[in-house]
Amino acid sequence: MIYMSEEIDLNKLSDEEKATLAKLMEKATVTSNPGAVSSNPTEDRAFGEAPKPNPSTVTRVLEPTDWVKRQIDTLKSVGRTNYLQGVKAPKKDPIKAGIAAQDKYENQMKKDEVLKRRAEALGKTNIDEWTSMAETLGADKLVDGVTKRQYKVERFVAKFQPLLKTHLSKIDAMPDATDGDRESKMLENLRGLKALKGKA
Repeated sequence: MIYMSEEIDLNKLSDEEKATLAKLMEKATVTSNPGAVSSNPTEDRAFGEAPKPNPSTVTRVLEPTDWVKRQIDTLKSVGRTNYLQGVKAPKKDPIKAGIAAQDKYENQMKKDEVLKRRAEALGKTNIDEWTSMAETLGADKLVDGVTKRQYKVERFVAKFQPLLKTHLSKIDAMPDATDGDRESKMLENLRGLKALKGKA
């Protein structure tokens, strides 16, 4: 321990003297209790005594804020890894399973209680939340999502383009001299495009 006969005016010390004094004070603090041993510098415990544990509280159900924090923290740390592992080793083919469950899906969609869930779910959000998510998530995902699925765009265009050409050839060949002609042409175009939906 360092003892000083008079109080030191720090304003009168040079930078070098201040640095030296700080080192001496730090050393004095560390060695002032040589009998204490601690794995944590801020923790006081007697020699041979186990560190004091953090206080425990039996909690049957976490508070909402703690519950959410635990889930989000877990997701951030291992969520991506677990997701990719699940993709690499699915329990069954998800596409084939979806097709096999078509009848079940159709039957569920006919139930009133199932159909009501859509309106109930929409009622739990609002346009401000929708706008916020669209701006922060949707806008960033749009370009990335489409470009990474370019192969799907290619498949669609390759199949749809000849169908559209055939349809437009038929529409272009129709007369349009009178208002009646143009009305018929417009309606035929609408019917033809609707008929093409789902063909590609």
